[in-house]
Amino acid sequence: MRSLSQTLSIAVFSAAALLSGCGGGGDGGGSGSNASGTSGRGISGGGTSGGGATGGGTSGGGTTGGGTSSGSTGGGTLTPPKKPDPLEQYQWHLKNTGQNAFAGVPGVSGFDLNVDSLYQAGMTGKGVKVSVLDSGVDAAHEDLAANIDPNLLATPTADGATIGASTLPESHGTAVAGLIGAVAGNGVGVRGVAPGVTLGAISVLGCTDCGGATTDPATLGGASYSSSIDIFSGSFGMAPTAPVEYSPFTSSAEIALNGLQQLRQGKGAVYIRSAGNYYAYTRGGSCTTSRALQVSCGNANLDAQRTSPVTILVAAVNAQGKHSSYSSAGSNILVSGFGGEFGYADPSKKPAGPALVTTDVSGCSRGAVKTDKTNYRNDFDTPGTAINLQLNASCNYMSTMNGTSAAAPTVTGVVALMLQANPNLTWRDVRVILASTARQIDVGHVAPTTTLPSGETYTPEPAWLRNAAGMWFDNLYGFGLVDAAAAVAMARSYTSYLTGPMKESGQSLQFESANGTSIAMGKVSGTEFPITLGGSVPVSKVESVRVVLTLGNATPGDLAVELISPSGTRSVLLQAYNVLQGTDISIPSMTLASNVFLGEPAKGVWKLRLIDVNRRDGDTPMVLQRAIVNVMGS
Repeated sequence: MRSLSQTLSIAVFSAAALLSGCGGGGDGGGSGSNASGTSGRGISGGGTSGGGATGGGTSGGGTTGGGTSSGSTGGGTLTPPKKPDPLEQYQWHLKNTGQNAFAGVPGVSGFDLNVDSLYQAGMTGKGVKVSVLDSGVDAAHEDLAANIDPNLLATPTADGATIGASTLPESHGTAVAGLIGAVAGNGVGVRGVAPGVTLGAISVLGCTDCGGATTDPATLGGASYSSSIDIFSGSFGMAPTAPVEYSPFTSSAEIALNGLQQLRQGKGAVYIRSAGNYYAYTRGGSCTTSRALQVSCGNANLDAQRTSPVTILVAAVNAQGKHSSYSSAGSNILVSGFGGEFGYADPSKKPAGPALVTTDVSGCSRGAVKTDKTNYRNDFDTPGTAINLQLNASCNYMSTMNGTSAAAPTVTGVVALMLQANPNLTWRDVRVILASTARQIDVGHVAPTTTLPSGETYTPEPAWLRNAAGMWFDNLYGFGLVDAAAAVAMARSYTSYLTGPMKESGQSLQFESANGTSIAMGKVSGTEFPITLGGSVPVSKVESVRVVLTLGNATPGDLAVELISPSGTRSVLLQAYNVLQGTDISIPSMTLASNVFLGEPAKGVWKLRLIDVNRRDGDTPMVLQRAIVNVMGS
């Protein structure tokens, strides 16, 4: 890992609902370096540049090159230069010059995907197929149509123009598709991170007659429109307020997810997922305590499908190079992409800062930019304003796409560039390269502390820590902010291919107590359960770890679940003061995951530590009845 400092769709496993959220803050900055990463552009966290707001909040920063030469030589006509994409200059996630992208607060120069050198070298993601699992895509959009393969569309409408519901009022899927693969050099609109990819789309959210649930085998490679896909991009997930019963050993969803490993001639399709937008707020649950303590209210681990190692989970970073205000924390996050903030033109509205500029469904009668809205965030998205009429009169684009829903497709685009550079990469290789080349940002991030009933100081959610393999990790960021140039460079030279599925300890490492073992209340030490991984287990180097718990008398909002590796690295899989509700309940099977131990030796004594941060007078202690620690890797 190298140094640099809502729109999330929420769907239950049947993907019946599409919800929106939003996302800013944090301080610190500066730069640091991970010993395992390749060297590259170091970015300082200080100082903004350019991008002053003018007339209705337009950004003055960072215009794109023009491409103006033409003519003939030697009697032959030169190929006409590509026309610039007029809105690319506002896409700070591609090149951050400190522009404000129509918001009242600018970004910080240098915090971007680091893709410019790749574009100059002609890298576009050409030959890579990406399927957008979402609310549908406007397949006739002026900035998407040329990259869409109709054979990769699930449930196309009779007119062939849209996916899912024929009216397609929802912009979410179209915005995601634009971030990944909007056409470059066509003289209109924006540019995708990988503008040469082939796009497909499967409607799984917010529509009638959708092409399948998010874990339908047909969606994940079992149909003609999904079997040739290289990358699936999913900006959706659950936000439970009660523990979800899920077994990774028997779940039908798990079987479907594992089937992804067979695609791409056995190299495995890459599955990118958003981490969730529930750091500070969540529907149906209280976040008062977590906000006061400055820890995450939700947790990316609470959606059990996000614990699968097959998924690459992505957190969100804003244009200042800090944790986006909404982005859920979690030990199962791998890396961060750009999700921005809300794009408010009024700088007094918080969280302040730019969102992302991307495609909207075509026309002014539907989507995010339409004439019958009242809660516009800036003039670019407000039909009829001077800025809108000048730059977005067709309402085909939006400047307020945000959330981990935006962050995931920015990473999807980077992975497409990696696969163009080296089509032999396996899904496991992609994980390792992203983690190894990610940039450590916000190095001044300080972990909050609180005092337990015992009087001891406790750190419920750690900041940056370095594992025994030399990899830096933070539950807010995973291994850091994705770096496209570094990832592609490593992909090109990569030869240590990790083939086949990960080896696993499976269910062989477990603790079980018929009557349950009590968890100490109000103490930092909690109760530890040592579990030894011996020589007979076929895993020697860790790639991921999953923990499955069965608990009784549980008050899960007071429960912290920690795992300490044989090398001594501590990972918090579930932070206390979380959103989970209930008192004295039974939890049959709660699955959590951690990427913190990537690259560490697997053999030795693992310690599962459960901490009850409260002391409920007269209450029966929580009890652990069973725990499985599944160590996965090579």
